[in-house]
Amino acid sequence: MRDRRAHAVLFGFDFQVNAAIILMLENIKELKSLRLEGNEEDIELTLENGQKILAQAKSVENASADFSNVRANLKKALTTLSESTQKVDAKQLILITNSPNPFNDENSRSVFWGPTRRPFSTLPSSAQKMVMEYLGKMDNPLDPQKFTVQVLPFETDDEAERYKAVMQAINDFIGSLNANVSPGLGKKLLQVWHNDIFVNGSKKDAAIHLNKKNIIWPIIVLETDISRCEEGFTEQFDAGVYDEVVHLYGETIDSCCERLDFFTRVLFDYNQFQCSKKPIDKCLEFVNHSWEDYKAEFTVPGIDNETLEALTKTVLYNVVHRRIIINKIKQGVNL
Repeated sequence: MRDRRAHAVLFGFDFQVNAAIILMLENIKELKSLRLEGNEEDIELTLENGQKILAQAKSVENASADFSNVRANLKKALTTLSESTQKVDAKQLILITNSPNPFNDENSRSVFWGPTRRPFSTLPSSAQKMVMEYLGKMDNPLDPQKFTVQVLPFETDDEAERYKAVMQAINDFIGSLNANVSPGLGKKLLQVWHNDIFVNGSKKDAAIHLNKKNIIWPIIVLETDISRCEEGFTEQFDAGVYDEVVHLYGETIDSCCERLDFFTRVLFDYNQFQCSKKPIDKCLEFVNHSWEDYKAEFTVPGIDNETLEALTKTVLYNVVHRRIIINKIKQGVNL
């Protein structure tokens, strides 16, 4: 009886989403936008200089043991990438796979254990020869010096194991920002990026890309979560009012905080603000002095004045109180 389950297709798309996360993090400083299932390739990264990084994502469900189709995957990837180079200016062409033996070749197998990135010039001679044989049969082959084989370990139904290498890449990225971010940020980002990149790839119009702001701003939204305000600040509000702010107006807050212009405006106004007290008290004085200038951002049907004041002040306080982390994040990704 035919197996009608779509798990193989879904596994492949899951791998593609996670491969996109790996590639975007490797190129985050130069990245302009990302597209899954673009006009040319499985994964398309557009750089600020207009060049593209194109990747073919090829996964195997039983990657550690099944090498029967890896050479066919290599040939397909080389064919598709070669066709794409006739249409776009590609800086780099990548086959990214979860197979630890992407050439089904004992002479090259040892170099692909674990997360691995091997440009053509660093491939074992047997692997180089195989690539050149495939390219030699094409009318318009890609430039092999632009070709890279990348391995992302990705296997099993155990989520901790399947996403282990991706989580490590995200945590390494967070560490590179040198910002004192909240514990557990990596897991939250993985969930957000899984959703955002999947949704992007599911859109029919391939011209719809995720730009770098779309990718990075969830970090800042998470880091300015109002539920993490210091007790010394929140005690100025009635406990019931603050609870209502946290639990009932999260969507309003997220909608505002996802806008770059809002953060930019707040931090600009804060830097211009002349404080009459000690520098340590500047955050609170700015919030109390300026909150009415921002309350229109948070006005929603049914909100009373006391709750509106608490909501506006809480968001402003978190933005200015976490301004150093926000700036480090922006600087770390060239945003």
